[in-house]
Amino acid sequence: MIAIIAILAALLLPALSKAKEKARQTACLNNPKQISLAATLYASDNNEMMCGERMGGGNGTVWPPPSKPNSGQVWTWSFALLPYTSGSATNFNQLWNCPTMPPSWDTALDEVDDEVQSSYGIAEDTFWGTYGKTGIHSYSTTRIVKPSQMILLGDSRWSGPGISARFLSWDHAWMGFWHTRRCNYVFWDGHADTLRALATVTEDEGNCMWGHEIWPHSVHLTARANAKPEYQ
Repeated sequence: MIAIIAILAALLLPALSKAKEKARQTACLNNPKQISLAATLYASDNNEMMCGERMGGGNGTVWPPPSKPNSGQVWTWSFALLPYTSGSATNFNQLWNCPTMPPSWDTALDEVDDEVQSSYGIAEDTFWGTYGKTGIHSYSTTRIVKPSQMILLGDSRWSGPGISARFLSWDHAWMGFWHTRRCNYVFWDGHADTLRALATVTEDEGNCMWGHEIWPHSVHLTARANAKPEYQ
């Protein structure tokens, strides 16, 4: 009898584990969908201009940010969206936390004081922003011609505010792979999908899911060719 129970347990536990992760993946996918709605509302209030990855003027520093404390001088896109997510500087709520990979880094690693410790990054290939004036509003929504194809947000475990196709070959696997080797992404049109990160970079530039105004498609292809094992 004990042997039978052990065999049954060995058969059932992997299935239960997959079921639990599927539930966490679904819960996680809902978070950036809600955040993307907040981004849409932000753009609507700012003449259809999206928030930049990094924002603020302060003393005019572009990079690096002003030394801490720098609250009120510079901030990130996620901090700019807090008023649209019923969050505050002291209460970010679970909207920003992936249940599988919650943010776990020391707050000292945050680039600026006005930051949200988040499991999600904005696509810096489109929203590249500095802590100088150029980072206030970086992109007009009217410039997106394929909203159902272009990534807006995705899973991240990096202490910085963005994600990028370049992450595929960076020193650490910062972009999502923890949902059964897949990443949760939300696109400009508001729909969400769980994809392998490698699939977001295509041979044909026209089908690529990342913007190319900051880095050319060749950079993305090189990153894909040298991708970390976690993304394979």
